[in-house]
Amino acid sequence: MNKRAIIVFVAVVVMLGGAGGLFVYLKNQREAPAQSKKEPSTYYVNARPVKYTDVFAEVEASGRVISKSLVNLISEVQGRILPGKVLLKKGESFRKGDTLVRIYKKDAEYNLKSRKSSFLNLLASILPDLKIDFKKQYPRWKTFFNNLDTDKDFPPLPEINSNQLKVFLASRNLLSNYYSIKSEEERLKKYTLEAPFDGTFTEVNLESGSVASPGSRIARMIRTDVLEVEVPVPAKEAKFLEIGDSVVLHNDDNKKYTGVVVRKASFVDQATQSRSIFVGVKNEAANPVYQGQYLQARLDGRVMEGVMELPRNAVFENDNVYVVIDGKLQEKGVKVQKLNEKTLYFNGLKEGTDIVTEPLINAREGNPVEILK
Repeated sequence: MNKRAIIVFVAVVVMLGGAGGLFVYLKNQREAPAQSKKEPSTYYVNARPVKYTDVFAEVEASGRVISKSLVNLISEVQGRILPGKVLLKKGESFRKGDTLVRIYKKDAEYNLKSRKSSFLNLLASILPDLKIDFKKQYPRWKTFFNNLDTDKDFPPLPEINSNQLKVFLASRNLLSNYYSIKSEEERLKKYTLEAPFDGTFTEVNLESGSVASPGSRIARMIRTDVLEVEVPVPAKEAKFLEIGDSVVLHNDDNKKYTGVVVRKASFVDQATQSRSIFVGVKNEAANPVYQGQYLQARLDGRVMEGVMELPRNAVFENDNVYVVIDGKLQEKGVKVQKLNEKTLYFNGLKEGTDIVTEPLINAREGNPVEILK
């Protein structure tokens, strides 16, 4: 490299270094702009003064219709099942007092008549002794004898008001024979089974022509004239309901029914933490209810004193709300008395306090607010 080139190179380096130094100097001489303070934004909120009133603790829930009575039709005697007025078929309906089952009983009837005839012979053989030894009691026993009919149930025994007479009758086995016959009379009635209520068969195990044995289940039936709706409600809300409270129910077609709380479960379901409330409903032909059907229930519970209703989404962290004091937000705790589907009832704040009635996003305690008119 010649001398001239070296001089040019040095000159360029000096010029670049000087320009850089001048830039740094001028930058340091410039004042930094003042940072403006960011004022917190004002929230415009819906709020209203706290005012407490007394309200009914209305509870809404859905429940399934169940029969008030589910009964197994059990045979207590043995015999062939005969055709009757009511068909032994699943889904067959019947009215109270209808004959549901007839079991062949001719053998039992003849056996009972034989025992009654033996009793008549026994009583006839001791009547002369009664006439001699128990003159005062004899007329009653004579009348009793005359009223005995082997085709009818025996009448009650005459009053035995003498120990001697009691010993005499017992020694002749008259008392044991009489009560044995009365037992057979009651047993004979079990060959015919009548409906204890209006109902329907939900299951049939033995049909006409089958042979029933003692203890065998012939059918299963439910009562259909009086039904119940099992309504599970949260355990905390069950306290608002009492036996005898009126209930309004409706189905998907908006048909309405009226009912009454008939009992409350005294336990809490582990899985749902709810208590079952049972509502009695009378079934009507014009507006029928069926077992297994689901109904929506609205139960009018007892009065809650001194509460206010608030949207549930206005409450955060279970029991905190925002209130407006001196134009700023403040957090306050409330006492939640009852939860509804979209609202709740609370107390615990001073009346007149402006409470925010909507959820606030990114709000903080101390934010300035204005209440929307």
